[in-house]
Amino acid sequence: MLLAEQTKDVSMQNTLKAWDLFVRGDAIPDNMVRPHVLEGWKLSRQYGIDPFTPENPPVLTGRKLKSLLAGHAELLETARPVLGMLEVSIRGTGYIATLASAGGLLLDVVGDEELLREARKVYNVQGAVRSVEEVGASALSLCVLFGKPLQLVGDEHYNRLFTEWKCSAAPIFDPSGTPIASLTISGHITRRDHHTLALSKSCADLISIQLREKALLMNEQRLNSMLKSVYNALSEGIIAVDASGVVTHANAPALELAPDGTPEGKPFVSLVAESDAPQVGAILGAGRSESCDIAFRTAGEPRSCRFVPIHMGNGQPGGMTVSITSRRQLLKIANHLGGNYAKYTFADIKGKNRRLHIQIDLARRAAASNSRVLLTGESGTGKELFAQSIHNGSPNAKGPFVAISCAAIPRDLIESELFGYVSGAFTGARAKGMIGKMELANGGTLFLDEINSLPLDMQAKLLRALQQKEVQRIGGSSPTPVNVRIISATNRDLREAIRLGTFREDLYYRLNVVEITIPPLRERTDDIPLLATAIFQRQSRETGLPFVGIAPEAVAFMRAYAWPGNIRQLDNICERSLLLSEDGCILPAHLPPELRENAPEEAAELRIVGESSVEDAYRELVAQTLAQCAGNISEAAARLGIARSTLYRKMRRFGLGQE
Repeated sequence: MLLAEQTKDVSMQNTLKAWDLFVRGDAIPDNMVRPHVLEGWKLSRQYGIDPFTPENPPVLTGRKLKSLLAGHAELLETARPVLGMLEVSIRGTGYIATLASAGGLLLDVVGDEELLREARKVYNVQGAVRSVEEVGASALSLCVLFGKPLQLVGDEHYNRLFTEWKCSAAPIFDPSGTPIASLTISGHITRRDHHTLALSKSCADLISIQLREKALLMNEQRLNSMLKSVYNALSEGIIAVDASGVVTHANAPALELAPDGTPEGKPFVSLVAESDAPQVGAILGAGRSESCDIAFRTAGEPRSCRFVPIHMGNGQPGGMTVSITSRRQLLKIANHLGGNYAKYTFADIKGKNRRLHIQIDLARRAAASNSRVLLTGESGTGKELFAQSIHNGSPNAKGPFVAISCAAIPRDLIESELFGYVSGAFTGARAKGMIGKMELANGGTLFLDEINSLPLDMQAKLLRALQQKEVQRIGGSSPTPVNVRIISATNRDLREAIRLGTFREDLYYRLNVVEITIPPLRERTDDIPLLATAIFQRQSRETGLPFVGIAPEAVAFMRAYAWPGNIRQLDNICERSLLLSEDGCILPAHLPPELRENAPEEAAELRIVGESSVEDAYRELVAQTLAQCAGNISEAAARLGIARSTLYRKMRRFGLGQE
């Protein structure tokens, strides 16, 4: 035990020594600190965090806090039972647990009451801003960035505000596999570690699973409700019969086919004319698909009927559906309601950049054919937006659009997700089996995102499926023909992956018939005013927060920034700026420090949509600020987040010169 404590002390001393070297700008010896710790230090320095003068982070209150909690209502509702169990587990242990959004805003805090009282005085309260931009990297922000559980202890924190803490954090994922929040268990570094990292991961995983199950259940309930509504709203009659030929379901128009208006529970042959009863009985007995004209006892003229057999998951017959007219329209609606559709078109791709439009034109031409498309580009550039637009511009636009992230699905589940499985194929399989994504996309488009993450063995199986145009479910004995258009996407260089042996060259050429490269945001800064305005307008509608416009100086700062996270990062920063804005006028002071620091002071003033309203609002804001500061130029410039020279220039333009 003594040796373990000594080893721990040496490790902490090494961490502090490494931190000192890093802060001084000196090189750190290899393996002196953990990789994620060093990455956190680099991010903190990049965002201009001063570790020597730590300040308590800002806290959202009032309307902004209410808006924050309302925007994460579903997450909070799902997480609170888990937090309640966690609170019982850590009560009296000297630990607290925090739930935070992906942007680093605290949503809830539970745990040891004594520690909570101490923590609430400083920064662990609802609405506290714990983003990298405000307080530097922490366990809760790094676990979201890396998408995996991790721990920071003492001097591993760059910001000295947190050096007395030991924090274990794990990301929470939405049903699509995107990290949307984090769960962190924190305590004083002197506390004994009760496996807090494993506990935080277990609780975060449980919340992620419940979010996914809730989404599936809600989608299923919505689908059933909508299907029932559509089913009864159809002008055609729909009837279902079981394996013995007895009617089990009938929609509203089909009720007239029974003499007493209640066909359920009656043999289907009892509803038809005697002359057609033998034919109907033969069709039901054979269980084969067939179309024919049938005369019903209650109908004057024969009607066109389509008999379709129902097969159970084990392949056994389960009855038939009888549509008195074509089922095509109903099946299209059912597929659409199931979420397998694309909602974006080329009109949703915002921007006037020449490089972007070259790629859009190429995508339009590719959409007109059935060629496979490979979308390349950095994360956050909008590859799925292009994929959905190509689908909606293609001859298969009315077919399903099924998207799957190859990186978000565990390696041992990817095959069943793509190809499905039959009943009893493996332990834990659904009793009725499961249809795979390729079968779901039949007649439409399958979007394979992050195709570079597909394991090599699955690459071979996917290649065979593409070549044979058929799939075989796990445990199945016969293949199923599929007609699917493949659009794949990657944020990695697949040619380099081929060279390294992690991606099959034959699959690359099979997928890459048409390659579309989406430019990063830093190469299309001329589109930033248009994109930012559209994002702010959407966020204003969603949150109810006002948006007047963007001050020209703020646009200049945004255009001068490199945007490593592309449009996804722009969306996050816009959300932050809108929360900080009081009257809907986005000023430089509302932008994160890294944007303001990287822009030239005398940046050109850019014009954007709604400029006149922005100018009026900005003039009023400048005048009010000057009045509040009693004409003190330095104080007013600091409040506005601009340089004194810029404020003087604004005063001259607005006619606010000092008397």
